[in-house]
Amino acid sequence: MSEVAECSLAATLQPTQSSRAGANAALSRFAPDAALFVLKPWRALIALAADWGLIAACLAFAASWPHPLTYLAAAVVIARTQLALAVMMHESAHGTLLRNRRLNDALGQALAAGPLFLSLASYRAGHIKHHLAPMRDDDPVAAVFGIADYPVSRARLVRRLIADVCGVSYCVGAWRVARGDFREILPKAAKSSAYIVWEAVSILATNGLLFAGLALCGHPWFYLGLWLLPAITLLPLMGRVRAILEHAGLPAGDDQSLNARTIVAPSWQTFLFGPHGIHYHIEHHLYVRMPFYHLGKVHAQLSNAQLLPRGNLYTSYTDVLRAVSGSDKEAAVVRS
Repeated sequence: MSEVAECSLAATLQPTQSSRAGANAALSRFAPDAALFVLKPWRALIALAADWGLIAACLAFAASWPHPLTYLAAAVVIARTQLALAVMMHESAHGTLLRNRRLNDALGQALAAGPLFLSLASYRAGHIKHHLAPMRDDDPVAAVFGIADYPVSRARLVRRLIADVCGVSYCVGAWRVARGDFREILPKAAKSSAYIVWEAVSILATNGLLFAGLALCGHPWFYLGLWLLPAITLLPLMGRVRAILEHAGLPAGDDQSLNARTIVAPSWQTFLFGPHGIHYHIEHHLYVRMPFYHLGKVHAQLSNAQLLPRGNLYTSYTDVLRAVSGSDKEAAVVRS
């Protein structure tokens, strides 16, 4: 990572209560309750344990009532919970899981990133860059998730969602990363040889234990059918819907309340696409050091103060999908 990126990363991980509101004077003056920035590690640990408990329950459900519909239901909830693990990795990247940085990173890699074959350090480097300038030309999130060209036609959006659920998007994305298509956009994380080994061990150990446990229970194929398959089909679909909600079709700018969206109330859609409060995305971008379990409270404070942009507040993900898609002519007019 470059010296500038290292400094930006260090600054982002420091405790701070200031917002990223740019020239928005009223929002810049607003100060959330200081208690909302205080970490409560037990809440993060319970959330992480609940994620793994839900995964175990889905696998037990599928084993107890073998049926195609049971398998489908289990796959959907497991994919959703894989997304929840990705959100916990995201929390760890911001240093908001545990107070101790080493333990925060170890937990995030071992129980969130590793099971998904991901590197917390690499993710953190790209994600911090995203927070510095959302939706600009070199935003890693916009590039990797392909949300820089919205609004798009309804037909194009449907094709992308179908490609996700068929596993095409995952395979194409993995190929593009391996080919180096994002080399200029994704910052390289500085890793020691020992850390690279630790990442590999975390990936192999968690997935190996999962496979071994399923094999001992007489269901080794569950690892392929109910863990890996959802990860390359349903998880990309849910991840795309989440990414669209967060930033697609919004302008770059210093006031980060204007280039993110929020779903204002929990529902079955936020359960699927916005676990662990990630649907309060304006609030997260304004206060990156606020843990996920306090975002709902700061949302209420900002709403009461009428400081949130009404046009960026939605009641459902389906409303957002409609807003960023339309006929070919409508999409072309909005982009122009």
